[in-house]
Amino acid sequence: MSPHKKAPTWSKLQSWFVEKLTSQEGGISPLEENQKPQAQPVTGRPKMGVTDYQTFLENASRTMIRFKKPEHLIKMIVRTIDEQLKVTHTAVLLYKESKNAYMLIDSKGAEGVKIPIGFVRLTLDNPLIESFTGKESYLVSETGILNYEDVISSLKNRDILESHPALYDKLILIKKQMDLLKAQLCVPCYFKQDLLGILVLGEKVSGERFNREEMGFFMTLANDAAMAIANAQLIENLQQKIEEIKDLYLREHRVFIHTAIALAAAIDARDPYTHGHTERVTNYCLAIARELEGVPEMATYKNFKETLHIAALLHDIGKIGIPDHILRKHSPLVPEEFEEIKKHCIIGESILHPIKELGDVAKEVRNHQEWYDGSGYPDGLRGNKIPLVARIISVADAFDAMTTDRPYRKCKSIEDAVQEIKRNSGTQFDPIIVSAFLLAYEKSSLLVNSKQNLT
Repeated sequence: MSPHKKAPTWSKLQSWFVEKLTSQEGGISPLEENQKPQAQPVTGRPKMGVTDYQTFLENASRTMIRFKKPEHLIKMIVRTIDEQLKVTHTAVLLYKESKNAYMLIDSKGAEGVKIPIGFVRLTLDNPLIESFTGKESYLVSETGILNYEDVISSLKNRDILESHPALYDKLILIKKQMDLLKAQLCVPCYFKQDLLGILVLGEKVSGERFNREEMGFFMTLANDAAMAIANAQLIENLQQKIEEIKDLYLREHRVFIHTAIALAAAIDARDPYTHGHTERVTNYCLAIARELEGVPEMATYKNFKETLHIAALLHDIGKIGIPDHILRKHSPLVPEEFEEIKKHCIIGESILHPIKELGDVAKEVRNHQEWYDGSGYPDGLRGNKIPLVARIISVADAFDAMTTDRPYRKCKSIEDAVQEIKRNSGTQFDPIIVSAFLLAYEKSSLLVNSKQNLT
Protein backbone atom coordinates (compact mmCIF):
# COMPACT_ATOMS: atom_id res chain seq x y z
CA MET A 1 0.00 0.00 0.00
CA SER A 2 1.30 3.44 -0.91
CA PRO A 3 2.21 5.49 2.15
CA HIS A 4 0.17 8.34 0.64
CA LYS A 5 -3.06 6.32 0.60
CA LYS A 6 -5.14 6.25 3.75
CA ALA A 7 -5.85 2.84 5.24
CA PRO A 8 -9.52 1.80 4.95
CA THR A 9 -11.60 2.55 8.02
CA TRP A 10 -13.54 -0.17 9.82
CA SER A 11 -16.83 1.36 8.62
CA LYS A 12 -15.62 1.07 5.02
CA LEU A 13 -14.64 -2.54 5.59
CA GLN A 14 -18.06 -3.23 7.08
CA SER A 15 -19.74 -1.69 4.04
CA TRP A 16 -17.64 -3.86 1.76
CA PHE A 17 -18.64 -7.00 3.66
CA VAL A 18 -22.30 -6.03 3.54
CA GLU A 19 -22.02 -5.85 -0.24
CA LYS A 20 -20.28 -9.22 -0.34
CA LEU A 21 -22.93 -10.82 1.83
CA THR A 22 -25.88 -9.55 -0.18
CA SER A 23 -24.56 -10.10 -3.70
CA GLN A 24 -24.43 -13.47 -5.45
CA GLU A 25 -21.32 -12.41 -7.32
CA GLY A 26 -19.63 -11.04 -4.19
CA GLY A 27 -20.08 -7.41 -5.22
CA ILE A 28 -22.35 -4.94 -7.05
CA SER A 29 -21.06 -3.67 -10.39
CA PRO A 30 -21.11 0.05 -11.19
CA LEU A 31 -23.59 -0.66 -14.00
CA GLU A 32 -25.98 -2.46 -11.64
CA GLU A 33 -25.57 0.35 -9.13
CA ASN A 34 -26.51 2.92 -11.75
CA GLN A 35 -29.57 0.92 -12.78
CA LYS A 36 -31.02 0.98 -9.24
CA PRO A 37 -33.85 3.41 -8.47
CA GLN A 38 -32.18 6.52 -7.06
CA ALA A 39 -34.68 7.39 -4.31
CA GLN A 40 -36.15 4.09 -3.21
CA PRO A 41 -37.47 4.39 0.40
CA VAL A 42 -36.18 1.99 3.06
CA THR A 43 -39.59 0.44 3.67
CA GLY A 44 -40.07 -0.14 -0.05
CA ARG A 45 -37.39 -2.82 -0.43
CA PRO A 46 -38.61 -6.07 -2.00
CA LYS A 47 -39.01 -8.97 0.40
CA MET A 48 -36.27 -11.56 0.51
CA GLY A 49 -37.37 -14.78 -1.13
CA VAL A 50 -36.12 -18.34 -0.61
CA THR A 51 -33.30 -17.86 -3.12
CA ASP A 52 -32.28 -14.58 -1.46
CA TYR A 53 -32.06 -16.26 1.95
CA GLN A 54 -29.99 -19.12 0.53
CA THR A 55 -27.63 -16.69 -1.18
CA PHE A 56 -27.34 -14.64 2.01
CA LEU A 57 -26.43 -17.73 4.04
CA GLU A 58 -23.91 -19.01 1.48
CA ASN A 59 -22.14 -15.66 1.28
CA ALA A 60 -22.35 -15.17 5.06
CA SER A 61 -20.74 -18.55 5.76
CA ARG A 62 -17.87 -17.81 3.38
CA THR A 63 -17.29 -14.30 4.73
CA MET A 64 -17.69 -14.86 8.47
CA ILE A 65 -14.92 -17.43 8.76
CA ARG A 66 -12.37 -14.82 7.60
CA PHE A 67 -12.76 -12.66 10.70
CA LYS A 68 -10.08 -13.04 13.37
CA LYS A 69 -11.69 -10.87 16.08
CA PRO A 70 -15.08 -11.88 17.53
CA GLU A 71 -16.20 -8.26 18.08
CA HIS A 72 -15.54 -7.33 14.43
CA LEU A 73 -17.46 -10.37 13.23
CA ILE A 74 -20.43 -9.57 15.48
CA LYS A 75 -20.52 -5.95 14.31
CA MET A 76 -20.60 -7.15 10.70
CA ILE A 77 -23.46 -9.59 11.41
CA VAL A 78 -25.51 -6.99 13.29
CA ARG A 79 -25.00 -4.32 10.65
CA THR A 80 -25.82 -6.69 7.80
CA ILE A 81 -29.07 -7.87 9.41
CA ASP A 82 -30.01 -4.29 10.30
CA GLU A 83 -29.49 -3.02 6.75
CA GLN A 84 -30.79 -5.97 4.75
CA LEU A 85 -33.54 -7.66 6.77
CA LYS A 86 -35.25 -4.53 8.08
CA VAL A 87 -36.07 -5.15 11.71
CA THR A 88 -36.50 -2.47 14.38
CA HIS A 89 -33.62 -3.74 16.47
CA THR A 90 -30.69 -6.14 16.08
CA ALA A 91 -28.30 -7.09 18.87
CA VAL A 92 -25.97 -9.87 19.97
CA LEU A 93 -25.30 -11.20 23.46
CA LEU A 94 -22.03 -13.12 23.79
CA TYR A 95 -20.82 -15.28 26.64
CA LYS A 96 -17.78 -13.76 28.33
CA GLU A 97 -15.81 -16.24 30.42
CA SER A 98 -14.14 -13.45 32.40
CA LYS A 99 -17.60 -12.19 33.49
CA ASN A 100 -19.26 -15.62 33.62
CA ALA A 101 -22.25 -13.97 31.96
CA TYR A 102 -23.76 -13.06 28.59
CA MET A 103 -22.86 -9.49 27.68
CA LEU A 104 -24.38 -7.18 25.08
CA ILE A 105 -21.67 -6.81 22.41
CA ASP A 106 -23.46 -4.79 19.73
CA SER A 107 -26.86 -3.18 19.14
CA LYS A 108 -28.36 -1.42 16.12
CA GLY A 109 -31.72 0.18 15.67
CA ALA A 110 -33.63 3.41 15.43
CA GLU A 111 -33.03 6.20 17.93
CA GLY A 112 -34.47 5.21 21.29
CA VAL A 113 -34.28 1.51 20.39
CA LYS A 114 -30.53 0.96 20.25
CA ILE A 115 -29.14 -0.26 23.60
CA PRO A 116 -25.80 1.00 24.98
CA ILE A 117 -23.00 -1.58 24.78
CA GLY A 118 -22.38 -3.28 28.12
CA PHE A 119 -25.76 -2.14 29.46
CA VAL A 120 -27.14 -5.69 29.50
CA ARG A 121 -25.53 -8.51 31.50
CA LEU A 122 -27.37 -11.81 31.83
CA THR A 123 -26.06 -14.33 34.36
CA LEU A 124 -26.23 -18.07 33.77
CA ASP A 125 -29.27 -18.45 36.04
CA ASN A 126 -31.23 -15.76 34.20
CA PRO A 127 -34.60 -17.25 33.06
CA LEU A 128 -33.99 -16.04 29.50
CA ILE A 129 -30.65 -17.89 29.37
CA GLU A 130 -32.15 -20.95 31.06
CA SER A 131 -34.77 -21.07 28.31
CA PHE A 132 -31.95 -22.36 26.09
CA THR A 133 -29.69 -24.09 28.61
CA GLY A 134 -32.22 -25.64 31.02
CA LYS A 135 -33.22 -29.28 30.93
CA GLU A 136 -36.81 -28.34 30.11
CA SER A 137 -38.05 -25.44 28.05
CA TYR A 138 -41.75 -24.71 27.62
CA LEU A 139 -41.22 -21.63 25.48
CA VAL A 140 -38.66 -22.42 22.80
CA SER A 141 -40.47 -23.30 19.59
CA GLU A 142 -39.80 -26.19 17.23
CA THR A 143 -37.38 -23.96 15.36
CA GLY A 144 -35.32 -23.56 18.54
CA ILE A 145 -36.16 -19.85 18.83
CA LEU A 146 -37.72 -17.93 21.71
CA ASN A 147 -40.60 -15.85 20.30
CA TYR A 148 -42.09 -12.91 22.23
CA GLU A 149 -45.55 -13.87 20.95
CA ASP A 150 -45.17 -17.31 22.54
CA VAL A 151 -44.27 -15.72 25.89
CA ILE A 152 -47.40 -13.53 25.80
CA SER A 153 -49.53 -16.46 24.69
CA SER A 154 -48.20 -18.65 27.54
CA LEU A 155 -48.97 -15.95 30.11
CA LYS A 156 -52.60 -16.07 28.96
CA ASN A 157 -52.78 -19.87 28.92
CA ARG A 158 -54.31 -21.07 32.21
CA ASP A 159 -53.70 -24.74 31.46
CA ILE A 160 -49.93 -24.22 31.19
CA LEU A 161 -49.80 -22.03 34.28
CA GLU A 162 -51.87 -24.43 36.37
CA SER A 163 -49.76 -27.44 35.38
CA HIS A 164 -46.52 -25.49 35.96
CA PRO A 165 -47.16 -22.98 38.81
CA ALA A 166 -43.51 -21.83 39.03
CA LEU A 167 -43.52 -20.99 35.34
CA TYR A 168 -45.55 -17.79 35.76
CA ASP A 169 -42.77 -15.94 37.61
CA LYS A 170 -40.23 -17.06 35.03
CA LEU A 171 -42.47 -15.93 32.18
CA ILE A 172 -42.85 -12.49 33.75
CA LEU A 173 -39.06 -12.17 34.08
CA ILE A 174 -38.49 -13.36 30.51
CA LYS A 175 -41.08 -10.89 29.20
CA LYS A 176 -39.40 -8.03 31.09
CA GLN A 177 -36.01 -9.09 29.74
CA MET A 178 -37.28 -9.25 26.16
CA ASP A 179 -38.96 -5.85 26.61
CA LEU A 180 -35.64 -4.44 27.77
CA LEU A 181 -33.87 -5.96 24.76
CA LYS A 182 -36.62 -4.76 22.35
CA ALA A 183 -36.71 -8.41 21.28
CA GLN A 184 -39.31 -10.13 19.14
CA LEU A 185 -37.08 -13.16 18.61
CA CYS A 186 -34.16 -14.51 20.62
CA VAL A 187 -32.12 -16.88 18.46
CA PRO A 188 -29.59 -19.11 20.26
CA CYS A 189 -26.06 -19.49 18.86
CA TYR A 190 -24.83 -22.97 19.76
CA PHE A 191 -21.33 -24.35 19.33
CA LYS A 192 -20.82 -27.98 20.31
CA GLN A 193 -24.06 -27.87 22.35
CA ASP A 194 -22.82 -24.88 24.34
CA LEU A 195 -24.78 -21.62 24.23
CA LEU A 196 -22.18 -19.24 22.83
CA GLY A 197 -24.48 -16.27 22.42
CA ILE A 198 -27.94 -15.00 21.48
CA LEU A 199 -28.99 -13.11 18.36
CA VAL A 200 -31.70 -10.61 19.32
CA LEU A 201 -34.16 -9.43 16.65
CA GLY A 202 -36.83 -6.78 17.06
CA GLU A 203 -40.09 -6.60 15.16
CA LYS A 204 -40.16 -6.31 11.39
CA VAL A 205 -40.31 -2.72 10.20
CA SER A 206 -43.28 -3.77 8.05
CA GLY A 207 -45.18 -4.97 11.14
CA GLU A 208 -45.55 -8.47 9.67
CA ARG A 209 -44.93 -11.62 11.68
CA PHE A 210 -41.85 -13.77 11.17
CA ASN A 211 -42.72 -16.96 9.30
CA ARG A 212 -41.20 -20.43 9.75
CA GLU A 213 -38.92 -20.00 6.75
CA GLU A 214 -37.47 -16.80 8.19
CA MET A 215 -37.00 -18.32 11.64
CA GLY A 216 -35.26 -21.32 10.09
CA PHE A 217 -33.03 -18.88 8.23
CA PHE A 218 -32.14 -17.05 11.46
CA MET A 219 -31.38 -20.32 13.22
CA THR A 220 -29.02 -21.41 10.43
CA LEU A 221 -27.39 -17.98 10.38
CA ALA A 222 -26.94 -18.07 14.17
CA ASN A 223 -25.30 -21.50 14.06
CA ASP A 224 -22.96 -20.43 11.25
CA ALA A 225 -22.14 -17.30 13.24
CA ALA A 226 -21.47 -19.39 16.38
CA MET A 227 -18.93 -21.49 14.51
CA ALA A 228 -17.22 -18.39 13.10
CA ILE A 229 -17.24 -16.67 16.51
CA ALA A 230 -15.78 -19.78 18.18
CA ASN A 231 -13.07 -19.87 15.52
CA ALA A 232 -12.31 -16.17 16.03
CA GLN A 233 -12.22 -16.63 19.82
CA LEU A 234 -9.85 -19.57 19.43
CA ILE A 235 -7.49 -17.46 17.32
CA GLU A 236 -7.77 -14.54 19.75
CA ASN A 237 -7.09 -16.82 22.74
CA LEU A 238 -4.15 -18.39 20.94
CA GLN A 239 -2.69 -14.95 20.19
CA GLN A 240 -3.20 -13.97 23.83
CA LYS A 241 -1.40 -17.13 24.99
CA ILE A 242 1.46 -16.40 22.60
CA GLU A 243 1.76 -12.88 24.03
CA GLU A 244 1.71 -14.29 27.57
CA ILE A 245 4.46 -16.74 26.67
CA LYS A 246 6.47 -13.92 25.09
CA ASP A 247 6.08 -11.82 28.23
CA LEU A 248 7.07 -14.76 30.42
CA TYR A 249 10.09 -15.44 28.22
CA LEU A 250 11.15 -11.78 28.37
CA ARG A 251 10.83 -11.72 32.15
CA GLU A 252 12.80 -14.94 32.54
CA HIS A 253 15.31 -13.76 29.96
CA ARG A 254 15.91 -10.55 31.90
CA VAL A 255 16.40 -12.53 35.10
CA PHE A 256 18.84 -14.81 33.31
CA ILE A 257 20.81 -11.91 31.79
CA HIS A 258 21.00 -10.18 35.16
CA THR A 259 22.19 -13.45 36.72
CA ALA A 260 24.87 -13.75 34.03
CA ILE A 261 25.93 -10.15 34.69
CA ALA A 262 26.13 -10.88 38.42
CA LEU A 263 28.26 -13.98 37.75
CA ALA A 264 30.54 -11.99 35.46
CA ALA A 265 30.92 -9.29 38.12
CA ALA A 266 31.80 -11.95 40.69
CA ILE A 267 34.51 -13.30 38.39
CA ASP A 268 35.90 -9.82 37.73
CA ALA A 269 35.92 -9.09 41.46
CA ARG A 270 38.49 -11.84 42.05
CA ASP A 271 41.08 -9.70 40.29
CA PRO A 272 40.98 -5.92 40.84
CA TYR A 273 43.01 -5.43 37.65
CA THR A 274 40.26 -6.97 35.49
CA HIS A 275 37.39 -5.10 37.13
CA GLY A 276 34.81 -4.25 34.43
CA HIS A 277 36.52 -6.51 31.87
CA THR A 278 33.44 -8.61 31.12
CA GLU A 279 31.16 -5.61 30.65
CA ARG A 280 33.62 -3.95 28.28
CA VAL A 281 34.21 -7.12 26.26
CA THR A 282 30.45 -7.62 25.95
CA ASN A 283 29.94 -4.09 24.66
CA TYR A 284 32.84 -4.42 22.19
CA CYS A 285 31.29 -7.67 20.92
CA LEU A 286 27.91 -6.03 20.37
CA ALA A 287 29.52 -3.10 18.54
CA ILE A 288 31.43 -5.50 16.25
CA ALA A 289 28.28 -7.55 15.62
CA ARG A 290 26.40 -4.48 14.40
CA GLU A 291 28.97 -4.16 11.61
CA LEU A 292 28.54 -7.83 10.67
CA GLU A 293 24.83 -7.60 9.80
CA GLY A 294 24.09 -9.85 6.83
CA VAL A 295 27.03 -12.24 7.26
CA PRO A 296 25.55 -15.65 6.23
CA GLU A 297 27.16 -17.47 9.16
CA MET A 298 24.87 -15.57 11.55
CA ALA A 299 21.92 -17.53 10.15
CA THR A 300 23.39 -20.78 11.51
CA TYR A 301 22.50 -19.60 15.03
CA LYS A 302 18.98 -19.91 16.42
CA ASN A 303 19.43 -16.49 18.02
CA PHE A 304 22.81 -15.04 17.13
CA LYS A 305 22.72 -11.82 19.13
CA GLU A 306 21.48 -13.52 22.27
CA THR A 307 24.14 -16.22 22.02
CA LEU A 308 26.81 -13.54 21.52
CA HIS A 309 25.53 -11.48 24.44
CA ILE A 310 25.44 -14.37 26.91
CA ALA A 311 28.71 -15.94 25.70
CA ALA A 312 30.49 -12.59 26.03
CA LEU A 313 29.16 -12.17 29.57
CA LEU A 314 30.25 -15.69 30.56
CA HIS A 315 33.41 -16.14 28.47
CA ASP A 316 35.65 -16.10 31.56
CA ILE A 317 33.35 -18.05 33.89
CA GLY A 318 35.90 -20.89 33.90
CA LYS A 319 38.29 -18.69 35.89
CA ILE A 320 36.23 -19.75 38.91
CA GLY A 321 38.35 -22.91 38.81
CA ILE A 322 41.71 -21.11 38.60
CA PRO A 323 43.62 -20.56 41.89
CA ASP A 324 43.73 -17.00 43.21
CA HIS A 325 47.52 -16.92 43.43
CA ILE A 326 47.67 -17.31 39.65
CA LEU A 327 44.85 -14.92 38.81
CA ARG A 328 46.23 -12.20 41.09
CA LYS A 329 49.92 -12.69 40.36
CA HIS A 330 51.77 -9.36 40.06
CA SER A 331 54.40 -10.66 37.65
CA PRO A 332 54.32 -12.46 34.29
CA LEU A 333 53.12 -16.06 34.42
CA VAL A 334 55.60 -18.91 34.13
CA PRO A 335 54.75 -21.68 31.57
CA GLU A 336 53.21 -23.97 34.20
CA GLU A 337 50.96 -21.18 35.44
CA PHE A 338 49.96 -20.26 31.91
CA GLU A 339 48.92 -23.88 31.33
CA GLU A 340 46.65 -23.57 34.36
CA ILE A 341 45.14 -20.33 32.98
CA LYS A 342 44.46 -22.05 29.64
CA LYS A 343 42.21 -24.52 31.45
CA HIS A 344 39.60 -21.81 32.09
CA CYS A 345 38.12 -22.37 28.62
CA ILE A 346 37.47 -26.06 29.28
CA ILE A 347 36.30 -25.40 32.85
CA GLY A 348 33.87 -22.77 31.52
CA GLU A 349 32.43 -25.23 29.02
CA SER A 350 32.04 -27.91 31.69
CA ILE A 351 30.10 -25.46 33.89
CA LEU A 352 27.71 -24.39 31.11
CA HIS A 353 27.32 -27.60 29.09
CA PRO A 354 24.88 -29.35 31.50
CA ILE A 355 22.47 -26.42 31.04
CA LYS A 356 20.48 -27.40 27.94
CA GLU A 357 19.65 -23.83 26.94
CA LEU A 358 23.35 -22.88 26.99
CA GLY A 359 24.65 -25.56 24.62
CA ASP A 360 25.75 -23.03 21.97
CA VAL A 361 27.13 -20.67 24.60
CA ALA A 362 29.27 -23.45 26.13
CA LYS A 363 30.87 -24.10 22.73
CA GLU A 364 31.71 -20.40 22.26
CA VAL A 365 33.19 -20.16 25.76
CA ARG A 366 35.41 -23.18 25.06
CA ASN A 367 36.74 -21.74 21.78
CA HIS A 368 37.16 -18.03 22.48
CA GLN A 369 40.98 -18.39 22.81
CA GLU A 370 41.45 -20.18 19.47
CA TRP A 371 43.59 -18.42 16.84
CA TYR A 372 42.53 -18.02 13.23
CA ASP A 373 45.75 -19.73 12.04
CA GLY A 374 45.15 -22.74 14.32
CA SER A 375 47.81 -21.96 16.95
CA GLY A 376 45.35 -21.14 19.76
CA TYR A 377 43.87 -23.34 22.50
CA PRO A 378 42.33 -25.63 23.69
CA ASP A 379 41.59 -27.50 20.42
CA GLY A 380 43.83 -25.82 17.84
CA LEU A 381 40.87 -24.99 15.60
CA ARG A 382 41.52 -22.77 12.61
CA GLY A 383 39.59 -20.51 10.24
CA ASN A 384 35.83 -20.99 10.09
CA LYS A 385 36.11 -24.13 12.20
CA ILE A 386 36.16 -21.68 15.11
CA PRO A 387 32.55 -20.63 15.86
CA LEU A 388 31.67 -17.09 14.74
CA VAL A 389 30.78 -15.85 18.23
CA ALA A 390 34.08 -17.17 19.61
CA ARG A 391 35.98 -15.34 16.84
CA ILE A 392 34.24 -12.08 17.80
CA ILE A 393 34.98 -12.55 21.51
CA SER A 394 38.62 -13.26 20.65
CA VAL A 395 39.08 -9.79 19.11
CA ALA A 396 37.11 -7.99 21.84
CA ASP A 397 38.91 -9.86 24.63
CA ALA A 398 42.37 -9.10 23.20
CA PHE A 399 41.53 -5.42 22.65
CA ASP A 400 40.40 -5.00 26.26
CA ALA A 401 43.44 -6.86 27.58
CA MET A 402 45.77 -4.55 25.64
CA THR A 403 44.01 -1.37 26.80
CA THR A 404 43.90 -2.32 30.50
CA ASP A 405 46.74 -1.99 33.03
CA ARG A 406 48.21 -5.16 34.50
CA PRO A 407 50.46 -5.35 37.60
CA TYR A 408 53.41 -6.31 35.41
CA ARG A 409 52.81 -3.86 32.50
CA LYS A 410 51.10 -0.62 31.54
CA CYS A 411 48.26 -0.63 29.03
CA LYS A 412 48.66 0.31 25.37
CA SER A 413 46.97 3.38 23.96
CA ILE A 414 43.72 2.84 22.06
CA GLU A 415 45.46 3.66 18.77
CA ASP A 416 48.33 1.23 19.41
CA ALA A 417 45.88 -1.53 20.40
CA VAL A 418 43.90 -0.99 17.19
CA GLN A 419 47.10 -1.26 15.13
CA GLU A 420 48.01 -4.47 16.99
CA ILE A 421 44.62 -5.96 16.09
CA LYS A 422 45.23 -5.02 12.43
CA ARG A 423 48.72 -6.59 12.42
CA ASN A 424 47.33 -9.87 13.74
CA SER A 425 44.52 -10.09 11.17
CA GLY A 426 44.75 -13.49 9.48
CA THR A 427 46.97 -14.99 12.18
CA GLN A 428 45.34 -14.53 15.58
CA PHE A 429 42.13 -12.95 14.32
CA ASP A 430 39.58 -13.55 11.57
CA PRO A 431 40.06 -10.80 8.90
CA ILE A 432 36.28 -10.35 8.56
CA ILE A 433 35.93 -9.74 12.29
CA VAL A 434 38.89 -7.35 12.23
CA SER A 435 37.23 -5.37 9.41
CA ALA A 436 34.03 -5.11 11.45
CA PHE A 437 36.07 -4.08 14.50
CA LEU A 438 37.78 -1.32 12.52
CA LEU A 439 34.44 -0.08 11.16
CA ALA A 440 33.05 0.13 14.68
CA TYR A 441 36.18 1.96 15.81
CA GLU A 442 36.01 4.44 12.92
CA LYS A 443 32.35 5.16 13.70
CA SER A 444 33.28 5.70 17.36
CA SER A 445 30.62 3.14 18.28
CA LEU A 446 33.21 0.82 19.82
CA LEU A 447 33.78 3.02 22.85
CA VAL A 448 30.35 4.66 23.29
CA ASN A 449 26.96 3.42 24.43
CA SER A 450 28.73 1.07 26.80
CA LYS A 451 25.45 0.35 28.57
CA GLN A 452 23.77 -1.25 25.54
CA ASN A 453 22.19 -4.62 26.11
CA LEU A 454 19.78 -7.08 24.56
CA THR A 455 17.30 -7.43 27.43
